[in-house]
Amino acid sequence: MDPALGALGEFGLIDLIRGRVRAHSPGTVRGIGDDAAVLGVGSAPVLATLDMLLEDVHFQRAWGRPRELGRKTLAVNLSDIAAMGGEPLFALLGLGVPTEEIRLAELEAFLAGLEEEAAASGVTLVGGDTCRSRSGLVLSLALLGRALPPGPVLRSGARPGDSLYVTGNLGAAAAGLLALERGIRPGNAWPDVLLRPAWLGGPEEAVVREAMEHHLAPVPRLAAGRALAGVASAMIDVSDGVASDAGHLCRESGLAALIFAARIPIHPGASVMGRLLGQDPLALALSGGEDYELLFTAATDPAPALAAAVPGLAVSRIGEMQAGAPSVRLLGTDGTVAPLRPGFDHFRGGP
Repeated sequence: MDPALGALGEFGLIDLIRGRVRAHSPGTVRGIGDDAAVLGVGSAPVLATLDMLLEDVHFQRAWGRPRELGRKTLAVNLSDIAAMGGEPLFALLGLGVPTEEIRLAELEAFLAGLEEEAAASGVTLVGGDTCRSRSGLVLSLALLGRALPPGPVLRSGARPGDSLYVTGNLGAAAAGLLALERGIRPGNAWPDVLLRPAWLGGPEEAVVREAMEHHLAPVPRLAAGRALAGVASAMIDVSDGVASDAGHLCRESGLAALIFAARIPIHPGASVMGRLLGQDPLALALSGGEDYELLFTAATDPAPALAAAVPGLAVSRIGEMQAGAPSVRLLGTDGTVAPLRPGFDHFRGGP
């Protein structure tokens, strides 16, 4: 890799692209910088987003879960629309197929999963493109939706004194990935090659398997996003990890964030995999990424709005927004405060 590109990093490259873009068409309400672009082309603002999933980068076909991969391909885009408080409508699929390495039955299972997720979210696949790939399966999906009153929730709306909240729990996707990488498979017995200590019983195995399902087929928080549209001052989905995604909120809002380590809701699967592999569950929760929960700021308690829209969905106050240069700091359980390193970067590597 070019050292200059490595030094720039994934988000630096995005900033470089953003700095070179000029408006050449009317209707750009909000371009690069949020989970979805906001386009003023009708009575209700249009939301537009695109995500890519690449074989051997985001998934392994050897895991043998094409139906779940189809669901995830759409779900990661649905999560972007959820973070804007919007409603998803239309999808376009770009499909690069390694024809010498894949069977039609696998593609049919992938499409079945995609259609299942589309039916569950009210989305119609209206077009796209297909081509032959020489570097594994390439998935690129664009999703269009619409903003709902009172308007899209941007990353730039946080104010000093707002609390920082997250839905659900964190670290499940990272724990699920660790389990898959070590040979654990949904529906299969515990692999012989992975030592199983005496403390890891049925309940512990169950939460690890739950974490794997979360990684393979995340659940986008569409109903929660809509409920928070009138409550959240700023919002983002947790795709890169809270450490990175809180940083995005800080940069767009021009504020600092203080996160409370003791209040991070850690998925039990992350606690089990952390103990099994000697890794810190808190690090998995903060930097693992791909949980697709909603991270948001609010001046008032969001629990009543969420309880009415999504009964049983947990929400945790994990920090606060403060005046100051954009930065994210972690208040440890021992009372110390330290900068919180960002999570995964496609050009710089892991945290």
